Amino acid sequence: MKNYFIIGLISLLILGVIPSTSQAKVSNGFLTNDNNTCQITYPVVQIDNRKIREKINDDILSQAEELKQQVDSSMYTKADMTYYEKYEDDNIISLMFYVNKTRKFSSQSNLSGYTVTYDKHTGEKVPVTRYLTITLEQLQDALNNSRAYAVDGLDNGVNLEVPIPYVSDNYFICHDGSIGLLYQPGDLMPEDAGACKIIVSPETIAEVNEINNPVIK
Repeated sequence: MKNYFIIGLISLLILGVIPSTSQAKVSNGFLTNDNNTCQITYPVVQIDNRKIREKINDDILSQAEELKQQVDSSMYTKADMTYYEKYEDDNIISLMFYVNKTRKFSSQSNLSGYTVTYDKHTGEKVPVTRYLTITLEQLQDALNNSRAYAVDGLDNGVNLEVPIPYVSDNYFICHDGSIGLLYQPGDLMPEDAGACKIIVSPETIAEVNEINNPVIK
């Protein structure tokens, strides 16, 4: 019987997911408007290669400026954004963003989240399929058999009462080699639970990748 845990660790070492000794090189950028109805904190990634550094930071800034424009154009009356650096090594940086917006003529805010992982050698966004290829059935089976687990917006472990609706392509990398899949509020639990995540274990990653896509490029 194959030892999927060992296979998982070997696979993730090859892919560069296990943490290296490099230190995080991210500082904060800020964006607001004259009325202070838009408060945006975004990451400024520090990479030696100027061309790649500008490519990554221009992409991040464009998303922040788009949110500000939505407030300035009165699409939203208020918005704020923050981020978390989930993982960084010599090859990639994995970021998670939370955006909270209030629509015009509404007092109710809407929280959403998204992730992006950048290749530090090219500046390109890295799709989840570089690390994980999993079907909805496999993901549900992993959750049902404790080979994946769910957490709410505060990272408290939760038991889902509904089937997983889809495999999210919003992902982040954890320092133990797990992959986190980010879901929007209301997708897995009631909206007040926040943006929930499903964390897929390294052994499950190795198992499903071997079945679905033996050679992950």
